[in-house]
Amino acid sequence: MKPSEKKEYSLPELCSLLSISPATGRNWIKLGKLLPSARRNGKPCFSAAYAEELLTQLKEKPGSALKSRRNKKYITGNSTYRNYLPPGSPNLGQIENLLVQLSGLSLTDRQIRAVLAECALQLLYPAEKRKTELTGHLLSHFLRGSLPLKEYGVLVHDLLTGKEQQDCQCLSEFLKEDILKNLSVTLLPEKNADILGMIYISLKNLGERKAAGSYYTPAHIVKKLTDSLLPEQFREQPFNVLDPCCGTGNFLLQLPDSLPLEQIFGQDTDADSIFLARINMALKFQHEPVSRIKKQIRLRDFLLEQDSRQYRLILGNPPWGFQFDKTAENYIKKNFQTAGKNHTESCDVFLEQALTRTAPNGTVAFIIPEAVLHVKSHLPVRRLIAARTRIERLEYLENAFHGVQCPAVILQLTNTGRPLDTKNMKISGQNREFEILLSRSVNPENFNFHITDKAYQLIEKTEKQHNMTFLKGQAEFALGIVTGNNSALLQHRKTDHNEVVLKGTDIHRYRITPQNLYLTYQPETFQQCAPESCYRADEKLLYRFIGSQLVFAYDNRKRLSLNSCNILIPRIPHLDIRYVLALLNSRTAQFIYENKFHSLKVLRASLEQIPIPPIPQQEQQCIISLTEKLSEETDSRKWLEYYNKADLLIAAAYGLTEEEYRMIIFSSQEIFR
Repeated sequence: MKPSEKKEYSLPELCSLLSISPATGRNWIKLGKLLPSARRNGKPCFSAAYAEELLTQLKEKPGSALKSRRNKKYITGNSTYRNYLPPGSPNLGQIENLLVQLSGLSLTDRQIRAVLAECALQLLYPAEKRKTELTGHLLSHFLRGSLPLKEYGVLVHDLLTGKEQQDCQCLSEFLKEDILKNLSVTLLPEKNADILGMIYISLKNLGERKAAGSYYTPAHIVKKLTDSLLPEQFREQPFNVLDPCCGTGNFLLQLPDSLPLEQIFGQDTDADSIFLARINMALKFQHEPVSRIKKQIRLRDFLLEQDSRQYRLILGNPPWGFQFDKTAENYIKKNFQTAGKNHTESCDVFLEQALTRTAPNGTVAFIIPEAVLHVKSHLPVRRLIAARTRIERLEYLENAFHGVQCPAVILQLTNTGRPLDTKNMKISGQNREFEILLSRSVNPENFNFHITDKAYQLIEKTEKQHNMTFLKGQAEFALGIVTGNNSALLQHRKTDHNEVVLKGTDIHRYRITPQNLYLTYQPETFQQCAPESCYRADEKLLYRFIGSQLVFAYDNRKRLSLNSCNILIPRIPHLDIRYVLALLNSRTAQFIYENKFHSLKVLRASLEQIPIPPIPQQEQQCIISLTEKLSEETDSRKWLEYYNKADLLIAAAYGLTEEEYRMIIFSSQEIFR
């Protein structure tokens, strides 16, 4: 809802408008970044005018609070999505030239449709006839009725008007405006390439795409998904395939040409995308009637529609992080078991609906965020997958989408109706490929299928050894300080009132190297702050929060830390804190961590699951004496010598064989100081 449509906003409503969490909103009120205009029953309210002003600032002012938080919703501007088309596409240069001509213009939806219609006409109308029969833009000929397109003209008409009803008056208005004046573009038909989709997503505002959860899939990723589906599937009778969020049809274009249109279905909630997808199907199936194309490619909502039709294959790239309106949110929460109480993740409910609409032993093949495999908020959908599917294939794609830092995976499921068995699951990506040959224990808390059987068996061995203990329930964790205003509160000179504050890059294995960064400890002014007792503990471990490596150091100087540097205070009976330090800095702990959790953030839940072997005090003391040397040694050669000695002692504590320890050394990333 736009601000102009409301007179007043509650805090949750304003936070939704700004794409921030209510917790952040409350912190911003505390810090004076948000100013309530009134309070109703003790709760803050904000005027519509204030909300409008905030939105304007976010969109127009560089360095505003949300932009500094990398809020994806307010990234704007047109963007050329080069890898959307196959490499070597003959149309890429023309499309980029078109976008250069349109750069700096703020196009209306009507103008975008006119540009798309001209491009569609160039693909539909044979190039050889263009050269001999027509001059100027094809759109002007189409609007005057002098372009013979047979029945496919209906599809261009729908695209231009944005609706399926015939509207001659609307067409005449396009003719009067001459929207394409001075615009030059020449496109060539390209087999099964989504040229129109490329232009459409490049013209659409990048911020709109992210706010809608729309991450358009590059051609080579689409091919990875469709090529992995067994050819036998397409020969099954009866066979049908659905892309429930088909966009402009790039997945459907890549299906085998031998698969008839009557077996292909696509739907989406974006009308312009559907109009373009229909034109793409007309290009792929050149002798199919428009009535058939419209029947197969529909403007429908996969989540909200009442349709019991089942499919042998459902594929595509469902929206990630889509913001549902309140009516849809309420319906989804009532009808989907994967819908969260506080937040509904669109990707999860699409997966659930796909499994509901897939025939027994049918296939779901989706591109999803890698976070679905690990992050706590996606636990309900992992439980669903574990309860009733078999994962046939899992391919790690890393950052597959242009301008989006979000690792993705191809997930191919069979709807078996039985609990998940990992045997024969195929894993690929990250420069390796293997097949899981074991029926592993499956824990929905974390799908760590990216590890080999050997690595899995080694981790199982460390976890199941007799008397192994864990940090869970035996340690205090604390987050570093979030000032809420670093530029104002952090200083680079020492004064009588401030003190050293540490950040993640100051922490190295066994050592702390403070930079010239200081902070006056006034917790009431901070956005986030742990109890002071955590910072002032006589002994504590500090660790880097961001990164794929476990990096811990010992602190007995009661120093403060920022949120990139978190705190751990072990309280395991009979285990010295410095022994725990050495264990968490070891290659074995690193091996367990990087193979089991596959995360770029060192989370408390992950650390709590690392097994810790309890050993006698005398053995601990040998390791502790090495940690003292490691914290003081400046010669890198000697430091590594001490590190290796401590590491061997820890490997022995885990009961590792020489062969197992060699595997850890070979597999783990290089250890840095």
